[in-house]
Amino acid sequence: MHIFLETKRLILKTPELSDFNILLVLRSDPDVMEYTGYGEKQTADQVREYLNFAIVYENRHGMGFCLVFEKNSHEFIGEAGIFHLLFDEKQDEIEINYHLHKKFWGQGYATELSKAFVKWGFQHLAINKIVATAYPDNLASQQVLKKSGFDFRKKIKTPEGKELFWYETYKNDCIELIDYDVHWPEMAKAEIQKLYEALPRNYILDIQHIGSTAIPGLSAKPIIDIQIAVQSLGGIKPIAIETLKKLGYEYWHDNLDPERMFFVKGMPPFGERRTHHVHIVEPTSKHWGGKIYFRDYLIAHPEIAKEYQQLKTQLAQQYTYDREEYTSAKGDFINKVLKSAQQDGKT
Repeated sequence: MHIFLETKRLILKTPELSDFNILLVLRSDPDVMEYTGYGEKQTADQVREYLNFAIVYENRHGMGFCLVFEKNSHEFIGEAGIFHLLFDEKQDEIEINYHLHKKFWGQGYATELSKAFVKWGFQHLAINKIVATAYPDNLASQQVLKKSGFDFRKKIKTPEGKELFWYETYKNDCIELIDYDVHWPEMAKAEIQKLYEALPRNYILDIQHIGSTAIPGLSAKPIIDIQIAVQSLGGIKPIAIETLKKLGYEYWHDNLDPERMFFVKGMPPFGERRTHHVHIVEPTSKHWGGKIYFRDYLIAHPEIAKEYQQLKTQLAQQYTYDREEYTSAKGDFINKVLKSAQQDGKT
């Protein structure tokens, strides 16, 4: 057995002819195959043909579908892989996909696999983009792709005329820290001025430069974070979406936080890489005060800022292609700082 990849809970191995029986059980399950390109369960002959092809493809390209096993139980849970789109070796698109036994649905394995293949693809292949698809009614797979860093881009049609949602993720949208740039405050000031001029003043209460680029001396992703306080999110939403689009921002429709509107400038494929984030909130939200208190506390306590930089450096190396985990892993530190800031404010 050749191990292709390992994750925290899973072992992925390349296919062999001896895998026929376990693949037959998987691929003859209509529920497993419903949302695949095949759309229905496969016969023994079809599985045998597929297995022969998968072995040849993997030997030729060093990638493809892998068989997935739990580390603890060694139980076969399904297959997952990274390969040319629709296995068409004549084109450059690389996609990921997975099929898991029903008993393993809902345990986070699909997300774990998708994130692992994104990382592997960007580390081992000369590509800047990985794609994936999901059927409109396959909400679970759509959620997996979003958690794995994929963004919805368009709707496409299969050769059979079925609609698919098309997702993409980009290597140059990864977590990359650089040394503090003394020009960041000037860049933020210029962008804030543009926002003041573009947005209706009667809605705007305040605009602040936040995030790591607002803390002198701190290494950071080279993205200017700006937070806008408004009287009402509901009132400004249609105006903000249209206005910021003219300034080069894309509205993050998938943001599930009801207390925040989030905009990104420069994110691939709309630009080379992210340059600015804009967060629009009401002043009573946890975001407004929290982000300002965190910024001000680190400015006032350089030793704590140094701890934060060390943590970010470690996490950026660990989660280079996983923004969700990178952000989540900073949570405890940020909460500790906010608690200290609150205590200082009471004394």
